[in-house]
Amino acid sequence: MKEIASNYNKKGAFNGALLVARDGKILCDTILGYSDFKTKQPLNDSTAFYIASLAKPFTALAIMQLKEQKKLTYDNPISLYVTSLPAFAQKITVRQLLNHTSGIPDYEKEMATVKNLTNSQVMQWLATKNKLNFSPSDKFEYSNTGYIILATIIEKISGKSYADFCKEAFFKPLDLKRTIVYDTTKPTITNRAIGYNKNKELDDYSILTTGDGSIFSTTKDLFAWEEALYGQKLVSSKEMENAYKAPILNDGSISNYGFGWNIEEKDGHKIVSHTGGLNGYRACIWRKLHDKTVIIVLTNQGDAFPLQEFMTAIEKEL
Repeated sequence: MKEIASNYNKKGAFNGALLVARDGKILCDTILGYSDFKTKQPLNDSTAFYIASLAKPFTALAIMQLKEQKKLTYDNPISLYVTSLPAFAQKITVRQLLNHTSGIPDYEKEMATVKNLTNSQVMQWLATKNKLNFSPSDKFEYSNTGYIILATIIEKISGKSYADFCKEAFFKPLDLKRTIVYDTTKPTITNRAIGYNKNKELDDYSILTTGDGSIFSTTKDLFAWEEALYGQKLVSSKEMENAYKAPILNDGSISNYGFGWNIEEKDGHKIVSHTGGLNGYRACIWRKLHDKTVIIVLTNQGDAFPLQEFMTAIEKEL
């Protein structure tokens, strides 16, 4: 596996970190390339990468904690928690936001280039729309906006910022020292991987939304967090099972996205995963639940990296 990563690195296709483990035992842990191509600063095991949509399993987990604390239920309308929603969105449930079946339009299609974009700007944008893309639970359609609304729910119920909630609920209990939410407070992140494109031109992260993205982390921190998902430390095992249940749509067909996880059945075993990508960053976490196999990959030279091809090569080695 190290050799695969090394080969991709030699041909300029992988600049980043890879960690592979099974049942708590690390099988491969390798870091190749630069955190900053301009200064030729090398990556190391405490370099924090932007993980993009890998933040969504964290957001879903925060909602699951609030549900276990009996502060919300999945099938309540979201208007119970967020009063500023347009009329067309008020009957959507928390569950439908979690599994991307809400019909809420995705802001990324129209606002992806807005620098320093905030959750409140996204909510203002949503208020300019006049309808959902489809009736809730009719189909799956990925919506970053939906996860921004979930972050708003977390903040309303907990009385804390999304960043503070994550810090107290996940980062501190698991001692994730290199995991941080980058939000409107613009915290300083030391030893940060700077985003570049395949031509080694700057392509850095520049938005401030939370819930859909916003987290910086390392492969080691993500592994510690992933390990904790099998225990009772963050939510109960029974609650965690809800995250891996495929939702049934209105026509009786099954979607393959649970609470912050893509779900796949292979050889009778469940595999859950999530990818992320924005600007010069790509990220992936792939988990085979029955034997606790995990692949975590992070890169800061996004469009140079053939994510699916690389993941397939690593999976074959397993």
